[in-house]
Amino acid sequence: MSVVSRSLTLIVLGGMSSCSPAPKELGTLPADSLMIEIMVDIHLINARAELGYGGRELPLDTIIARHGLSRKDYDHRITFYTDHPDTYLAVLNKVTERIGQDARLVSGY
Repeated sequence: MSVVSRSLTLIVLGGMSSCSPAPKELGTLPADSLMIEIMVDIHLINARAELGYGGRELPLDTIIARHGLSRKDYDHRITFYTDHPDTYLAVLNKVTERIGQDARLVSGY
């Protein structure tokens, strides 16, 4: 598991343990489209690197800069998600949805 993936997992687990929204409310808030794009790229780039496709993992700063976001702005958003895990879960749901859609397109299903 890459450093970025571990960081995202820790943020999710830490944030989820500090709040108590009703289960039906989890992941239903509007998601931040820029963060969705960044997180999809993080997951896909890391997966390709782990599978031996496309070379090495890219540094997080390179990934976020490609989307026009500074490291400070990215860190600010991650801090927001730590304080609002239900919103973060909404973003992760969209990331999972997007990766699933991309996988279906590639595999033809």
